[in-house]
Amino acid sequence: MTTTIHTPRDLFFDQLREIHSMEVQLCQSMPDLVALCTNESLRELLENHIRQIGIQIAEIAAIFERHGQSPGGDTCKVIAGLIERGTTHLEAVEVPHTRDLIVIAHCLRIEHYEMAAYEITTRLAGGLGMMREPAILGELHAEEKAMAFLLLKWDSPAATKVISPIQ
Repeated sequence: MTTTIHTPRDLFFDQLREIHSMEVQLCQSMPDLVALCTNESLRELLENHIRQIGIQIAEIAAIFERHGQSPGGDTCKVIAGLIERGTTHLEAVEVPHTRDLIVIAHCLRIEHYEMAAYEITTRLAGGLGMMREPAILGELHAEEKAMAFLLLKWDSPAATKVISPIQ
């Protein structure tokens, strides 16, 4: 992101812009990921998450609007890199259940990056004395944590054989 940061408030909006960029990029790329899934329950989980991302984008946009700020048009390079790497990785796999496991690994990397971004941004909002933003961002953070949990608990015979011993 290219904004000059002088104050904690500047940092808050910088971080929020990064989150907005992440969510927009994910909303655009997730349908391609869903198309690569072979397991119906995993596909449904990701489709539900796409709908959730759309709601998250609207909630973030509302925060910008309340504060007279713009989400800008920068691209989060970290998420762009994760998407690119995941796509390359997935295209190289032909075995369906293995591809589903890579989808899970790919999504978990993204979810953890998102959780870190939401955590710091929520804390900044609280530290700045913002009234509504900590609760809103805290809820979005909780949604990302829930998605990571669901990905780890995703159930298919192939996934169970590979993931269960790790748990």
